[in-house]
Amino acid sequence: MTETEFIALAERTLQRLESAVEDVDDDIDLSRQGNVLTIEFDDGFQIVINVQVPTRQIWLASFKGGHHYSFNGKTWTEGSGERIEETLAALLSKKLGRPVRSTELD
Repeated sequence: MTETEFIALAERTLQRLESAVEDVDDDIDLSRQGNVLTIEFDDGFQIVINVQVPTRQIWLASFKGGHHYSFNGKTWTEGSGERIEETLAALLSKKLGRPVRSTELD
């Protein structure tokens, strides 16, 4: 994948995740600056998702630590095989106090 293709794919992914999180709960504060999407809760807790062009990855940072996702031709996964949507759904579920399915973020 060329750098241009990667940037376009990563941009579509950030847009999709931003829209999906808004659909899950419109009280969540979302902000986007360039290739960084920040999800913030009333208590100040943040989830930061950003594009790393040199490594061709999308990174997600939260209280669980940092996660690095690579595109496998179908989806963004970590080395463990966990998809970015699964990690994000688990974090949102914990913060919202209700289940959020990863399919809601696809």
